[in-house]
Amino acid sequence: MHEGSITVRLPIDLREIERLNRIVRQFGDLHEIPSRTLYAVNLALDEVVTNVVRHGFDDPTGQEAVVHLAAAEGELTTVVTDGGRHFNPLDVPVPDLNAPLSERALGGLGIHLVRNLMDHVEYHREKEKNVLTLRKRIR
Repeated sequence: MHEGSITVRLPIDLREIERLNRIVRQFGDLHEIPSRTLYAVNLALDEVVTNVVRHGFDDPTGQEAVVHLAAAEGELTTVVTDGGRHFNPLDVPVPDLNAPLSERALGGLGIHLVRNLMDHVEYHREKEKNVLTLRKRIR
């Protein structure tokens, strides 16, 4: 693995997720990050950015999300920042996966997936922005 970082600015548009996916794969190739690590990070980012696009803004015109990737010290760290409505995804309760589908509450599966894919997930609000940090050990 080679250390390095990149910052990507994404207009609030679902079509941008595929571009982000390509950039993450290219970053991983350049920094020799194993494909299983990249797969987990891309899947988590897909979920996070999709939620920002679908639920973060009443009017997404001119808005953006910023994704910062950094490979260092055996870890891939991703920070997603957006100016959407305040939302801490870590406050979403863990879904009851044993309940029948008809009895399950809507939502929560995506962040559950992110929590299980990543080694560390952290949220804070800073300067009217949501900041979600995802960390995955590179193995």
